[in-house]
Amino acid sequence: FLPILFLKEGGFMSRRRLVSVCACLVVLFAIVLCRVFWIATDTGYAASAGGQTVRETTHPTPRGKIMDPGGRLLTGWENCWYALCVPGDSSYTALFPFVTFSAQTELYERRNSVTPFLIEVESDLSRYGITTFEGARRTLPVPIACHLIGYLDGEGHGVTGLEKAYDDLLYSAGDERTVVCTTSARGDLIEGTAPSIRTVRSGTGCEITLTLDANIQRACEAIAQQDMTRGCILVMRTHNGEVVADVSCPQFDPDHVEKSIRANDTSLIDRAFTGFSAGSVFKVVLAQAAYEEGLDWFTHDCTGSVEVAGETFRCAQGRAHGEMNLRGALEQSCNCYFIELGQILGGETILRTARKFGFGSAAAIAPGLKSAAGNLPEETELSNPGQLASLSFGQGDLIVTPLQITTMMNAVASDGMRYAPVFVRSVSTQTEQQTVQEEPVRVCPEADARVLQSMLVTVVSEGIGAEADPGEGGAGGKTGTAQTGQFNSEGQELLNYWFSGFWPAENPQYTITVLQDGVLDPEVSSAAIFARIAQALNVEENS
Repeated sequence: FLPILFLKEGGFMSRRRLVSVCACLVVLFAIVLCRVFWIATDTGYAASAGGQTVRETTHPTPRGKIMDPGGRLLTGWENCWYALCVPGDSSYTALFPFVTFSAQTELYERRNSVTPFLIEVESDLSRYGITTFEGARRTLPVPIACHLIGYLDGEGHGVTGLEKAYDDLLYSAGDERTVVCTTSARGDLIEGTAPSIRTVRSGTGCEITLTLDANIQRACEAIAQQDMTRGCILVMRTHNGEVVADVSCPQFDPDHVEKSIRANDTSLIDRAFTGFSAGSVFKVVLAQAAYEEGLDWFTHDCTGSVEVAGETFRCAQGRAHGEMNLRGALEQSCNCYFIELGQILGGETILRTARKFGFGSAAAIAPGLKSAAGNLPEETELSNPGQLASLSFGQGDLIVTPLQITTMMNAVASDGMRYAPVFVRSVSTQTEQQTVQEEPVRVCPEADARVLQSMLVTVVSEGIGAEADPGEGGAGGKTGTAQTGQFNSEGQELLNYWFSGFWPAENPQYTITVLQDGVLDPEVSSAAIFARIAQALNVEENS
């Protein structure tokens, strides 16, 4: 190269250019060398480079417990083992014989991962040279009330129900710990290092006590499984609104939710909090409205049908009940009587009474968890006599939840005091305990409630609710059959079958609601299921 420069440019000028080029190269080399030296001595860069090789994996810790008032665990945890899977390590393939099929799938899917991870195994595998840690797994010691309690996702967080509502507290109940690994860029452990456990945060020790009684809940679930295909059961303590049983069926397996998703069988719906057509069980509202307006004297001669605004409404099977007063109309569930009563009361009065009982409003179950509000027609809609007639026997645009029906019936059974439904008795941590209980609201005079109680008792003892008689203690309540607008493949309409009432007849202790929704003709009536539940309560009370 140099001879070419000399030959082409001629001597002196070529040497000057060469010296300039060399000087530039020397300066550039010096700059690069200084930069490398600065980076090598900068502690910030060193810390950053070191941090890139530290991998932290969440270590499963105990989730907070959910229990019934007697301290019986509804959810808990048990010790289990987790193996550390390190990419490129021999344990990666050695784990296959010790994990479930789904875990084998996970191992295969993460075979190219550059981050160590934990996977549950059957036992301590350290004797096979596999790093194993003791952890915690959520369990269901008493697998009941799955709809209310809810289920978890694959990361251990609540997806539905109370597990979701209290997820932050329950998830942080145990100490938060991580498994710390020092790895190379490929993800394998750096030679001379070993995984370690680091405590990130101390746990809160959260425990949640429900109002559910495990014995009553199990008894109701057994009755539902035997006598119902779909529907729900609610049992509430009359004197304070505590819900001691909340059953929804079909039920689902909280450990295998995917089965219900594939089946698409509505088993993931908590029917207690869902809106349905009400039917005649809503007539209790009109009965109370009649007392408020001084219309308890009203009578009507039922011929089996009545015409309103050009539309004909009929009693069940077109039966003519004859001369009906309020007591007799409730006993026989006479549609014609309540339609005529509704025309006199008017939409504004009926809606006002319904709202007092809690219809049209969502019930708060837990933080962020509410029931459906249902639907009350607008007052302007009820200016149409036909719409008012439909509402008067629980049809039309009226939508209610089983929880609302239970709250209404409980207000009657508790001498006119409406208690907000309670599902959670207390939430406890290591530092405090919180209880939630709203003050009851009077929705009707005690004298009115007592008369309504006696009328509902005669519905069972002398009226169409005879199947609800449990024998010992007697009972009071109201039937209801509601059209749904849903039809089976043969064009037959599916109906909602209700019975809501209280037990025993004198000094009621429990309010019970049974709904069988969207069925053609139930094998066992809702009234008969009510009787079986009351009998089970009697056994529990005397045990």
